[in-house]
Amino acid sequence: MKQLQVDSFKCSNSDIEFNQYKILAGLKEYRTEFNKNKIYPALAELVYLSSQLEEILNKKNNSLSIPLPKNIKGKNINDKNVFVEVISQTAEKNDYFYELIEWALPQIKDLISEAYIIYDFVDKNLKIESVGNNNLNDHLGYLIIPDNSIDLLQVFKYDCVAYTNDSQPYRSLKTSFLTTIKNLNYYGSIEMVKKELLRNYKENPEIATYFCDTDLDFSFSDTIYPIAKRKLLTYLFDEN
Repeated sequence: MKQLQVDSFKCSNSDIEFNQYKILAGLKEYRTEFNKNKIYPALAELVYLSSQLEEILNKKNNSLSIPLPKNIKGKNINDKNVFVEVISQTAEKNDYFYELIEWALPQIKDLISEAYIIYDFVDKNLKIESVGNNNLNDHLGYLIIPDNSIDLLQVFKYDCVAYTNDSQPYRSLKTSFLTTIKNLNYYGSIEMVKKELLRNYKENPEIATYFCDTDLDFSFSDTIYPIAKRKLLTYLFDEN
């Protein structure tokens, strides 16, 4: 989406109200997505923007200098009056920049809180289930997620990667779309779905299989799928 970025907050006295209007319009677009129960990428963008703006405010009082414009046409850069004028104008723009951030940040955080209410509801209504024996190699496997809006099952192949950065352990879950198949009523059970997958994809006979059980019919690509991925990563981490 990227309705709002840090550049959206750069303004002068003459356009601060215009920038406020643009920010409100951007927040309205995000809220519209959340009202449709669409979480991503809107939530991730707002969380990232909020962290950027908070960092800017935290560094506000630590700035030792204000950069001069690269080009000053028709005036002598050594003229003390010009120097003071430029500093004053730049500082004034910074004041409006910070003022706009301080005005907008509480509204952004409130919207993030609203989105997390939806996120938590979805998370509580998704259940990761192990299908069969997954003890052999569960860092690589299949993730089956129902897309209840079209009454089909979406199958992904996942790869759980562990790595260390600055002595801190991390895990990431990479997924790739595999196929779309009929619903559970057609197969009778999730175990039969796994047998079908192993029959059609014989290159990994010992591969793990997980099923994300849910009755929700929210947007699949914007909500169910990304939250299911996070849920599986947490499940694999806790299990190990």
